[in-house]
Amino acid sequence: MAVAAWRSWLAGGAVVVAVALVVVSLDKLWSYANTDNPAVVEQSRVVGVANAACARMRDATAAAAVGTAAPIGQRVGALNAQNDAVTQMVSTIRRLVPADQLSSDQPVERWLDDWGILVRERDAYAHSLATGKPTSLAMPVVGGRSLADRLNNVGLNCRVPFVLLAP
Repeated sequence: MAVAAWRSWLAGGAVVVAVALVVVSLDKLWSYANTDNPAVVEQSRVVGVANAACARMRDATAAAAVGTAAPIGQRVGALNAQNDAVTQMVSTIRRLVPADQLSSDQPVERWLDDWGILVRERDAYAHSLATGKPTSLAMPVVGGRSLADRLNNVGLNCRVPFVLLAP
């Protein structure tokens, strides 16, 4: 009789421990699933607006592209038009997505700021081209990663168009 009671208590204890492990595991899984990944844009509103604005930017930058043999004035005009398309994309995202949603998804603000860095680098290149002393357009390294890598790898369908990297 004592052995049967002992087994009964042992089985009950095992069930309690198993239930506790399941509860703790589900709690950890739930918190992991609801944690913002700092490397990926996850909010559906941001993703939808950014992907649509990026598609318009890609079309506009492709339409403004000119060859490297084009006259300097035409090349500078193309650079400026492409930079305007990028600036328009960023302002569209900032206008259509509430600020609290932008700031609550970790990489969004950094990603938008990185587009601004790209525009500034391209502006400097356009200025050097216009003054007759062209420099090369080099993508800066930010936080140990190339700017293009930071822009391309945030989980959006918005890769930097090649025409922006090699004007």
